[in-house]
Formats: sequence, structure tokens, C-alpha cells
Amino acid sequence: MIAALIYWVVVVGLIVWGVWMAILSAYWAGQKQNGNLFFIAIMNTLGLIAGLLVWWVFNNQNWQYYWLSSTVQTTNLLGIVLICYVVLIVIEFIQGRGIKPAKA
Repeated sequence: MIAALIYWVVVVGLIVWGVWMAILSAYWAGQKQNGNLFFIAIMNTLGLIAGLLVWWVFNNQNWQYYWLSSTVQTTNLLGIVLICYVVLIVIEFIQGRGIKPAKA
């Protein structure tokens, strides 16, 4: 029971965080605030690492039982969310690069 609760809280939390960061990234890209985009890319990278850790633990029944004393049947949704995070991070890093002024 607790394994299912932790799994779905992490999945929904990553989805909500990813959507919120995508909205903020679009706003900051429109405002030409590249430093904020770069910072959000770093934050999303930390979220991706946490999501990968959860994915790693929950895709192995023995690890689930070791850490949580129960198991849950996982879905592909977490993998899809993590792939979306990778795409979002790449876009943010590309957009977050500092624009160098042209030399006169």
C-alpha cells in the first residue's frame, strides 16, 4: 500500500512540476531571461535524477520489497515523464545560453 502511494505521489509530483516549469520556461524565454532558464534546467536535472532513482527502485520487485516492504505494479507513465524531462532540460539549456553581444 505504501509503495503504491509513494510511486503515484512521485509520478503526479513530477508531472505537475514539469508542467509548471514548462510554463515558466516559456514565460522567461519570452522575456529573454536566459539566466532563469539555465537555473530551471539545473533544477529539472535534479528532479530527473530523483525520478530516475525512483524508476530504478520501483522497476525491480526485490528493491521495492527491500526498501518499502511491499511492491507495486509500475506503468510506463514514469518513463514517459522522464523522457519529457530530458527534452525539457535540453530545450532549457539551449535557450538558457547567454547571448553574447555582437562586436562592433
